[in-house]
Amino acid sequence: MAKLMVHRELFKTFGRLPSKVQKKVYELMKKFEEDSIQASLHLEKVNNVKDKKVRSARVGDDYRAIIIAPEQGDTYLLMYVDHHDEAYRWCGNKQFETHTSLGSFQVFDVGAAQELVSQEQFQPKEEEESYILDDFSDDELFKAGVPESLIPAVRAVKDDNTFEQMAEYLPTEASQVLYGIVCGLSLDQALEETLGFMRLTSNTPVGPGDFSQLANTMSMDLVLVEGEEHLKEVLSEDIEEWRIFLHPYQQKLVRWDVNGPMKINGAAGTGKTVALMHRAVWLARNSEVDEKTLVTTYTTNLSVTIKVLIEQMAPELNSKIEVTNLHQLARTISLRGGWKGKIAEDSDREQIWESVLKVLKPEESEFSEIGIIDEYNQIVDRMGIDNEDDYLTVVRSGRKRIGRKQRKLFWQYFAAFQRELIKRNMLTFEGVVHQARLVVEQGNFPQYRYVLVDELQDFGLEALRLIKAISPIDQELANPLCVVGDGHQRLYGNVPIPLSRAGINVRGRSRRLKINYRTSEQIRQWAHGLLYGLEIDDLDGNTVDTTGDRSVFRGDNPKIIQCSDFDEAGKAVIEWIKGLKAAKFGEHEICVVPTIPQIITAVKSAGIQTLQLKPRQRDPGKEEQGIRHGTKKRIKGLEFRAIALVITADDPDAHKHFANYVAATRAREQLLVVQLRE
Repeated sequence: MAKLMVHRELFKTFGRLPSKVQKKVYELMKKFEEDSIQASLHLEKVNNVKDKKVRSARVGDDYRAIIIAPEQGDTYLLMYVDHHDEAYRWCGNKQFETHTSLGSFQVFDVGAAQELVSQEQFQPKEEEESYILDDFSDDELFKAGVPESLIPAVRAVKDDNTFEQMAEYLPTEASQVLYGIVCGLSLDQALEETLGFMRLTSNTPVGPGDFSQLANTMSMDLVLVEGEEHLKEVLSEDIEEWRIFLHPYQQKLVRWDVNGPMKINGAAGTGKTVALMHRAVWLARNSEVDEKTLVTTYTTNLSVTIKVLIEQMAPELNSKIEVTNLHQLARTISLRGGWKGKIAEDSDREQIWESVLKVLKPEESEFSEIGIIDEYNQIVDRMGIDNEDDYLTVVRSGRKRIGRKQRKLFWQYFAAFQRELIKRNMLTFEGVVHQARLVVEQGNFPQYRYVLVDELQDFGLEALRLIKAISPIDQELANPLCVVGDGHQRLYGNVPIPLSRAGINVRGRSRRLKINYRTSEQIRQWAHGLLYGLEIDDLDGNTVDTTGDRSVFRGDNPKIIQCSDFDEAGKAVIEWIKGLKAAKFGEHEICVVPTIPQIITAVKSAGIQTLQLKPRQRDPGKEEQGIRHGTKKRIKGLEFRAIALVITADDPDAHKHFANYVAATRAREQLLVVQLRE
């Protein structure tokens, strides 16, 4: 029986087709199910096209489906549907081939690349310096994913500018591997770190028309359709691309079978959370009936979003996958272990500190009240320290050095604060995490079979110890723990804690995602510029290597304006929103961050509907219109086509730079930066 694979290109445009044409596409799938004989499918060869494998099928009087027929095997590729003239124009100069080294399916236009090369900037210049790609043979360029017919065009690239232009004409895999090489990676490193594999070692295609292995090959653009109902599900307007199409590296990490804990890191927009959700579903689907999978995050908002998305992905696994945030998890465990105390609210903490500081009078010492409280929050509380000896010897990476004598003075305040908590039968949030760890270690709460953690960069030492305790690491079971995070998104000012400090060893099982799918290259570069000069950790005690990081698409440069007050900023934001709406952006696709009452009031006064993103509530998406607005922390885990980011210019606070980075990288296409000078 013939197999049918659907290309991402059809997914993007199918919803705009008339319903009667959509129905005809489903009927075409039914024919593939019923009869594998090509003649019965009424596929017609298309004249005047570059690639002779191109076929068309009628899906209505004026519409044609473009299908690529195999030269070997029985796998057909449904690529595109449009009015017959537009459909034939779309496929006219394209070539549709399996790359015999990578095994991936590629679509490219040699004529368009040659036309680009004929432009002035590609013409050779006298005494021109060699470019890094000149050091690679034709065979090596082919192994990098460049089709043989495009190698001459790649040879014309002589600098970064012309490479960026040529990359738009290369198959996606080839442009990503070459980008890694241009950034300084070796060929093997670029293949491994951008695609997740070296090269095919078996099932090598016999030629460009051999589609026999495509259904078994990791692909970012094709999905195998298993019947008419599956096709309807795949082409549904309500299903997001990330649920269907994964990058080969993401696919590898989703199904990576490891003997021990594993770590995934990567900058914003690289699909870490997507990979984590798919991995959770994969693990749960292959687990025993009574085995439970836990997905936990640092913030409530992200856990709410992940829970909804996993339920949409695999509703049949709802009973096997538990999704919660760290503090709710710790509270649940502690209560089940018999704890009956209260979590100290901000007002409780303030009262206790006020009483402690009044007695010990820090104004008589060299320490400020703010410094004492911050040291407690970031070091003592987050690391579960409850005695002076441990505090005197604790490693405080990334913080101002203080000597033993100073630490002993500090401990007076910390011990007094902890005594007051005990008197009131209270615990801090971090104290509840500590209590939960003790409950698990004493055998009063069962471990999960699989544990997956997002937002790892915000977990303190005690939280990491709890994660270790509830996962079956010590039982030497496969795939016990998967942790995911990004040091660029460290929002809570906490000290970086290597996983090894908590007894979690990911050596040899740590991978980095480098390809940004959400944010344009221009926005990505601007956002990363916010953190220039700051050392970003890899979540396990080392500095992160960002070599080869890039976005898959280019767009407009961020628009940066300076305003002297809120009135001027409000007018700028209103003008920007009106321009986006004229360009057919939906209100739910636009977000203003943070919520500044004067600006939001101005937007409403201009007759523009708004919707505030609230804690512990999911964004309703297109179900409810209104320009979104919320805090920088609230929009973490969300994405929008356009973001207006209001910042205070020249703010020296590094933590605010991290928050601005997170906010900026929520934008896919448009970023307005309003620099407010107060």
